[in-house]
Amino acid sequence: MSAPLTPLLTRVEATPPGQNGTRPWLRSLGLAACFLACGAFYLQLGKLVPTDPNSSASIVPFVHLWQWIFLPYAVACALILLLRPTRGRWRWIELGLILSGALLLRLELLGLPPNLSHDSWRYVWDARAFLHGYSPYVTLPEAPQLLPLRDFIYAYSRFRNAPSIYPPGAQYIYALSYLLVPSSLFFLKGVFMFFDLLGCLLLTLLLVRRGLDPARVLLYAWSPLPIVEFALEGHLDGVAIAFSLLAVLSASSLNWRGRTLTGFLVGFATLVKIYPLVLLVPLMNVKRWKWADGTWQRDLLLVLTCVLTIGLSYIPFVWLGQGQIFGFFATFASEQGQNAGLVQHFVGAIATGSGLPQDLVVTWEHSVALVLLVGASLAILIARARERLSLAAGTLILFSLMLAISPHVFPWYVTTLLPWIVLLLPARVAPRSSAFWACILVLGSLWLFTFTSVWGYVLSWPDYYLLVDNSLTCELLVSGLLVLLPFWLPFARKGWVYVKQWFNHRF
Repeated sequence: MSAPLTPLLTRVEATPPGQNGTRPWLRSLGLAACFLACGAFYLQLGKLVPTDPNSSASIVPFVHLWQWIFLPYAVACALILLLRPTRGRWRWIELGLILSGALLLRLELLGLPPNLSHDSWRYVWDARAFLHGYSPYVTLPEAPQLLPLRDFIYAYSRFRNAPSIYPPGAQYIYALSYLLVPSSLFFLKGVFMFFDLLGCLLLTLLLVRRGLDPARVLLYAWSPLPIVEFALEGHLDGVAIAFSLLAVLSASSLNWRGRTLTGFLVGFATLVKIYPLVLLVPLMNVKRWKWADGTWQRDLLLVLTCVLTIGLSYIPFVWLGQGQIFGFFATFASEQGQNAGLVQHFVGAIATGSGLPQDLVVTWEHSVALVLLVGASLAILIARARERLSLAAGTLILFSLMLAISPHVFPWYVTTLLPWIVLLLPARVAPRSSAFWACILVLGSLWLFTFTSVWGYVLSWPDYYLLVDNSLTCELLVSGLLVLLPFWLPFARKGWVYVKQWFNHRF
């Protein structure tokens, strides 16, 4: 990690708050107008959702209107980022407007059936099968022994010929919701919405801890991506986001109890979605490792608690499935989907062009992914030990890498980047270092990626990669050149001098 990144990624969290403006109510008034515009859009969006979950109606009008909601959202974000933060009672008024607005916007869609994805119906079916004594990792929904359990939940589910892919933590949440209100998808979506709103509150606390404007939580709380994907489509990623933020909050306590709690939270987040496991890397307190005071032992306890939490959660499924616990995961990890991450597309294109068989192509993809993940983890550990990288920055890097090596990248996966982008966006300052602008370009590109990821619902995959993923790759490459500007610019200047001398001498 180069020296220019040091002040950028470690000091951005300590930015002092702004002063009161002469008219602090103007920002709140603008936010209220943006909220009303978003609410009106969501009312119209709800009218485009068919009442029959198996309807064959086109989703194109829905997605097009969904994209328009990003306009008032972007205006609200600009008000938060460009105007001075409010203080005193106006800060409380703004936070009340933002958080209550987040609740109301989600409630507008909660009672509607999902129309872009049927995954949430499978969640309810998994809970039913599990509570009747069948392992969702072994017994297929179409299995004859589950025939008495079939009803509308089964009819609306998808992938009925495949075992479940969702880890035990997710299964326990499905089962708890089913025990409280059986066969209710809308209650389960309400549970997910609760965790999503909890994530908004946790993000607010993290912003306050870092001395940043807590109103920045709007960038996540009002984003149309999590609102639609969680409140309407019923995806569970908001649960993993909430537990990841809880783990980061808990990580501030370095005593034995705090490290144990943090390990449990990371473990449970991993049991909901696999990717939070990499949180262990930036959470390591390597700089303070000393043999005498037992600091390294507390980090070891963090890892052991996480591993134990994951291991114990699988016990009921080991018993029900007679040892089979991974379900469809191995197949999912080896799939060659058109919506794969950048790493699979890049490695797959090279390997396929070399004429390698399919199983060897998959092996190469997994090997490259493992090397990238291990290399990035080591680099982050070193940077964290030298205090050149913040916890939020390390988390964003690893979560982004997990998306890049994933065999599938769906729009709702991208929501995991939003909280860390919010925490890393710098305050209202204008330094001129190339590293600062590189950071702005990275964060802006990833934030824009959350806007444009919804195009995957309506574009062909070649067009999607051309307009979305390839654009993101180019922006990240440019940001890398900006970071290395102090190193390559002198050589570029010398090269330009030699080119001019040669040109003048030649002509």
